[in-house]
Amino acid sequence: MSLARLLALGLVALLATLAVLAAPAPAQDAQDDATVREFKMFYDKDKSDQERYEAVRELEGIDSLGAAKALIIALEDDAFSVREAAVTVLATHTKPETVAWLTENVLENRKLAKNEVLVAGVLEGMGGIGASGTASEGVYTALMEAVDDKRLPVQLAAVAGLGRLGDARAAPKLSEVSTSTDGATALAAVDALVEIGDGEAATEAVVGALRHDDFRVRARAIAAVWDLKLKAGIRGLIERMAEEEGRLRGDAFDTLKRITRRQISDKPEDWFAWWDRNESRWELPDFEAIAAAEKKAAIEGTQYSAGGKQFLGVETKSEKITFVIDVSDSMNIPFGDPERLKALGREYSSTQRLAIVKEELIATIDSLPDSTRFNIMAYATDIDLWKKKLAKASVLNKNNAKTWVSKLEPKGGTGSGFRARTGLSDLSANEGQTNTHLALLSALGEEVGERRKGPQVFETDAEREPVDTIFFLTDGEPTVGEIVDMVRIRSEVRRVNQYKGVQIHVIYVGTFGGDDFQLLAEENGGVFVSIGG
Repeated sequence: MSLARLLALGLVALLATLAVLAAPAPAQDAQDDATVREFKMFYDKDKSDQERYEAVRELEGIDSLGAAKALIIALEDDAFSVREAAVTVLATHTKPETVAWLTENVLENRKLAKNEVLVAGVLEGMGGIGASGTASEGVYTALMEAVDDKRLPVQLAAVAGLGRLGDARAAPKLSEVSTSTDGATALAAVDALVEIGDGEAATEAVVGALRHDDFRVRARAIAAVWDLKLKAGIRGLIERMAEEEGRLRGDAFDTLKRITRRQISDKPEDWFAWWDRNESRWELPDFEAIAAAEKKAAIEGTQYSAGGKQFLGVETKSEKITFVIDVSDSMNIPFGDPERLKALGREYSSTQRLAIVKEELIATIDSLPDSTRFNIMAYATDIDLWKKKLAKASVLNKNNAKTWVSKLEPKGGTGSGFRARTGLSDLSANEGQTNTHLALLSALGEEVGERRKGPQVFETDAEREPVDTIFFLTDGEPTVGEIVDMVRIRSEVRRVNQYKGVQIHVIYVGTFGGDDFQLLAEENGGVFVSIGG
C-alpha cells in the first residue's frame, strides 16, 4: 500500500474519531428526545400562559430538527411572551437541515404560509439561526424574499430577521425600506440597520430618517445617530432641534451633547455656528472611556437635562406626558435614605415614601407650561386615572391635578406592607399589591385581561394624539396581576411599545433590586434613576 494511501486512511480514521468525540453522547440524545416528546404531550392551549412559556424554555439548548418542529405550535400561540420565547429558542439552533425544513415545510407550504403569525415567527427565528453562520445563505435568501411580502407582520419579521442576521449585504434593501411611508416599517428598518452595526452602510438611511414624516421614525433615527456614532448625523440633529417641538427637540439636544461632548446652549443657532466652524476637523471622541461613568451617573441619579420639565431629577421637553405613580401598600413605609433627596433642594413634611413622591409630583405639575398635555395614573392592585385622556396644563387643570394628587394614600391599610413581608398578613385579596403589568400596559393604551380581544399582537399604527413620554415610579417588584414575572412584563411592554415610540423613564425608590426596571428603561429609550427608598 502506498504512503499516500496510508496517510489518506489515517486522516479518515482521525476525522471519524473526532466526529465521535464531538457528537453528543447517546444518553444526551435520548434525554433530549425524551424532553421533546414530553413537550409535545404537555403543550396545550388549555395550559396557562406561564406554563406554556416555561415549557418552551425547556427546549432551549436542544439543537435538533425534532425540537425545531415541536416549536411550530408555540410560534403561533396567542400569547406574545410565549411566541417570543419560541422565537428566542428557535434562534439558538444551528443546523442547516433545520433551515431547509423551515423553508420547504413552512414558508413554502401553501397552507402554513397563509398563517402570517407563524411565518413571522419562523422568519425572525431564522435570523438568529443564520447569525450562527452555519446556514446564513439560505436564511439571507428567505428573509430578503419576505421583505417584499404584502402582509405587514411578515414584512416586519423579515426586516427584524435581517437585523438579527447581521449581514451588511442587506443594508441597501433596508435603506430602501426605511423610506416607506408606513411608520412601523420604516422604524423597523432603522432598527435593523442599527443591529447590523455598519455605520457607513446605514448613514444615508439614518440621516434621511431624521426627516421622516412619522415622529416615531424621527425619534428612532435620533437614537440611531448615537447608536452608530454617525458624525454625518450631527447636522441633522441640529436641524431637529430647530424644527421639532416637545420631546424630540429634547432628544436631539441630549444626543448632540452626548455625541459631541459639548455643553452648548439649547439654541439651534449656537449649534449651527459651532458645527459650521468645526465640521471639517472634528473627530468622534473615545466613547468607551466615558461609558462606565455615564452608567454610574445614571444609576446614582444624576440629573438628566434636556432643558425643561423635571420629575425627581429627570428632565424632559415632552409636551405629552403620563405620570404613573405607585400607591401600593409598601409606599407607606419611611424613605430609607432621605439624605439622597437633599440634592433636590426641598424640605419634606414627612419621610413616608408616597408623601415625598406627592410633594415632588405637585412641584412638577406646578412647573408645567400650558403647552404641555399630561395625565396621572395611580396604581396598586388596580389603577386610578386622574383624567380619561391627556389634559392641557391650564391653571384650572393643574389646580385640580394637585388636589387629586394630594389625596392619594397608600392602598391596603397602614403598616400592612410590613406585615405582609413578615408573613403576619394575608395580602392575597389586598388592594395594596403592585400590579406592574396592568399599570405599564394601561399607560401605553393597551387593553389588559378580559378587555383584550384576540391574540396579543404588535401595535403598529400611530395614535392620533400619542403619549410620547411616561414617568414610571415604583418601589419594588410586581406582586399581583395577569403577569408578575418581570422578564415577561418587559416582553409585553416591548410588544406594545416597539412601534409606538414612547419613552419610558423609570424612577426606582426601592431599597434593593431594580435591575429589571433599569432594563425596562433602557429597552424603551428612557432613563433609569434609583434614588433609594
